[in-house]
Amino acid sequence: MSAAAELEEVVFNSRKFREVLADTRLLTLRAEFDSIDWKDSLPTIDWSFALLYASALTSVESERSQSAILRIATACILTSDAQPEHRAAAAALLERSGNHMAVELAEGRGRIPLDAWLELSGALRLEVMRARIEHSVRLSHGGLMAVNPFQGRFWAAVEANDWLSVSAPTSAGKSRIIREHFLEVTRERAKFTLVYVVPTRALIEEVSRDLRREVAEGVGVFTLPWDPDLAASERTILVVTQERLHLVQEMFPHLMVDLMFVDEAQSLAGDARGVLLQRAIERVVRTSPKARIVFASPLSSNPELLIEAAPTAIRASAFVSETVTVNQNLVWVEHVDRKPKQRAISLIADGNRTMVGEIELAQRATTVPLRIALVARALSGGGGGNVIYVNGPAEAEKVAKAVYEQLPQDDVDGEIEDLRALIRTAIHNKYLLADVLGRRVAFHYGNMPLIVRSEIERLFGEGKIHYLVCTSTLLEGVNLPCRTIFMRNPQKGVGNPLSEADFWNLAGRAGRWGKEFQGNIVCIDTDDDGLWPNLPLVRKRSAIKRAVNEGLDDVSRLLAFIRSVDVVHEDSTAEGLFAYLCARALEGEPNDHLLDRIPVDAEREEVHLAINHVVSSATVPSALVARHSGISLTSMERLLQSFRASGSSPAHLELPLPEEPNARQRFQEALVRIGGTMTTVFGSSQEGEDRRKWQLANLIVNWMKGMPLSRLIDQRIASSTITPAVAIRSVMTDIESIARFHAPKYLACYSDLLGVYAAELGMDEIERPDYAMMLELGVSRSSEVALMSLGLSRTATVVLADYVGVDDWSTAEALTWLAAQNLDGLGIPVLIQREVNEVVSTAIRRTAAN
Repeated sequence: MSAAAELEEVVFNSRKFREVLADTRLLTLRAEFDSIDWKDSLPTIDWSFALLYASALTSVESERSQSAILRIATACILTSDAQPEHRAAAAALLERSGNHMAVELAEGRGRIPLDAWLELSGALRLEVMRARIEHSVRLSHGGLMAVNPFQGRFWAAVEANDWLSVSAPTSAGKSRIIREHFLEVTRERAKFTLVYVVPTRALIEEVSRDLRREVAEGVGVFTLPWDPDLAASERTILVVTQERLHLVQEMFPHLMVDLMFVDEAQSLAGDARGVLLQRAIERVVRTSPKARIVFASPLSSNPELLIEAAPTAIRASAFVSETVTVNQNLVWVEHVDRKPKQRAISLIADGNRTMVGEIELAQRATTVPLRIALVARALSGGGGGNVIYVNGPAEAEKVAKAVYEQLPQDDVDGEIEDLRALIRTAIHNKYLLADVLGRRVAFHYGNMPLIVRSEIERLFGEGKIHYLVCTSTLLEGVNLPCRTIFMRNPQKGVGNPLSEADFWNLAGRAGRWGKEFQGNIVCIDTDDDGLWPNLPLVRKRSAIKRAVNEGLDDVSRLLAFIRSVDVVHEDSTAEGLFAYLCARALEGEPNDHLLDRIPVDAEREEVHLAINHVVSSATVPSALVARHSGISLTSMERLLQSFRASGSSPAHLELPLPEEPNARQRFQEALVRIGGTMTTVFGSSQEGEDRRKWQLANLIVNWMKGMPLSRLIDQRIASSTITPAVAIRSVMTDIESIARFHAPKYLACYSDLLGVYAAELGMDEIERPDYAMMLELGVSRSSEVALMSLGLSRTATVVLADYVGVDDWSTAEALTWLAAQNLDGLGIPVLIQREVNEVVSTAIRRTAAN
């Protein structure tokens, strides 16, 4: 046992220390919730003893010790019974632990004087100064950057390795240190291509916006493969999802990457998107064998898995960080027998449960949304920073309305009123979001327009929105620092209970570093076992998995897909895996090491033979198989054969431009043909008219034409019997799932295979529109693409498009046009004006800085 470990055992074996630590947990919990009727009186803490023992742990890097130091120091700073010298010592303790942001937060909120540690003894002042030096890194321009222990270790490791995989808690500051490293590379190199891979489109905008604000002039931050300036850029940062990275690789097959960062790297697991991410990484390695690659994941136990594929002679390393920057209080809320308005409150610590008090609800909780709302209202005390996690958009709206009903009318806030006005104009005048915002309540889910989501996040972060009801988008890296997260029966997808790994990833969003002293996770109705199959007790690290490995370790789904290869169905995970294996075989890459994972010899041979059969009999060009990753070669062959069997001229099968008079009918016909040969995602086949495909064809055409969301919703309401609320949600879901995801995937493949059919008939190749671009972006003109390349949302671009008379711009020309517009005179909504002004001012600041 190391000396540090021995010291840790000595400290934690002290009964008095354990009692003090338990008392500080109760004290910090009391600081968070003043509405609880506490079971016991406020504990009295010997702060001299507590701080002395905590100081002995500063050399111990374990999560247990770091958490204890933070808990004691925070409690001392927050309590009223500590002396000024105790608070100064607590600040010094935080400094020695590298938690400078907690000290700055305490100073900013008046909990301690500025530089309180200067009042300590000379020896302690020297320790603080030494800690500040140790917890800083020197940048190439000569400046010093303060870091925490994880960030310092990362900075040293990323400089010493070509491949690096790190795991740290959600609040450890991974995103910030990665951004700073990207900026450092841009300062040190004349030419470069850096790739920042994020799991969602929402994060593309957040990360690219932050980078654009800080990079020097001449560094291009690109988010779109179709950006008109991308091809000529020599100083390039790409911020993309795995889907957009795949498109970039197709459009620029010889792209050389210097550095790639994969954020939320645990997304390599699970489904077809995980398979695509692995394929994109492999392609980077193949085209750029000297590329440096960095993976980051939260609370994983095996980050070394991600560097197993590193090329030989590459410097590779992985580490798990125990850095704790913010503590979380885990609280259970349960019913009290024969007291329908009472709820028992328990604190969970180190796997142990302590009943600490009760709360009284404002009324009986007769429905689930009302129960969640009443608990959140009672515990929050009307303050801000409250996130309520729910399992879908419809539930989000119900819970938000229930919270709204518990709140008094609030003062009107000008920025919230601007957001309400935009919602009624850009989404729909009957959208519930505009109503609940009147009492500082909002809901947030992935299908909402970017400009609305971003403004909700900003107003919540500034404390103007007090309650935010969220779905699983919160698990995907969206930066929503909050004080308390409430949840009941948490799931990730219908009927899929939240795993422990996802629970603790979500918990890390509570109490973000530098924003709060601590965070709270409130679990409601934990006495109902049916709601909590994975009831959390102790924070655990979970193993990272790869979707490819998972699909081969348990090969049942892949075999089911292979055995029903002539059946059109929807198992995107199995199809994506089979497509991946076939694409590798077509490109001459060996699959043996992958297939060796299949434990049963007969099943391994069956998969091997299926791949060989499909590849050897393929008539689809191998380049198209690689281009349309995720679509199996068998599906492509069926569609190509349907073209051959139709006897139709390719001209009659060609996809139209969205403005053509018969566009809806022709897109519906294409969707019907795709549904008969490739996938059921556009609806199952029906006799006679296929209403669902007609509905989607209409949506696809109008989306590409740039029709505003509000008009798309009005069309859905007019053509069906559903309520406006259901219509709003269904249109936004169809836009994200169909128009922006499945339609680009399959219609682009349809267009390419039609080109193969035309070539077989001896017809000359024609230039086809980029349907993937038009569907992904929801616009069809080059000028509109240039505007979106600057960072404008589709909502803002569509509003401005009516005033654009040019159809071929560079982004510089688009920026010049934007800067010259009289937005007030054009009647542009306030929030869109703000978005435009932010894009223009960011570009001006970058120019002025150079």
